[in-house]
Amino acid sequence: MNDLQMAQKKLTLSGFLSRFGRMDLLVIDELGFLAVDKAAAQLLFQLISDLYEQVSIVVTSNLRFSDWNAIFADDRMTTAFLDRLTHKGRILEFVGDSYRYRHRLQQDDPVQA
Repeated sequence: MNDLQMAQKKLTLSGFLSRFGRMDLLVIDELGFLAVDKAAAQLLFQLISDLYEQVSIVVTSNLRFSDWNAIFADDRMTTAFLDRLTHKGRILEFVGDSYRYRHRLQQDDPVQA
């Protein structure tokens, strides 16, 4: 996100975005973990829209789709973003305790150790 914003400030956004078009895969990890402002959300939407049906995209998030409006703060943009991500895509939902949390509990439990 920071790189997108920096490219926009330096007026090099179109060149920056075109580099992504040459990739086979874009991974966006932990989307929604950090708050983004509306301008950053719009840049992310632009990136995904440009890559739509051209580049494989993997997005990880701890948020349910119903909570993604908190990322974009705009119902229409959230809907359009999710529409592009889920069209022809695979959705994997993992339910359960955090691996890191479970691992930490095992370290604290002398019976498990």
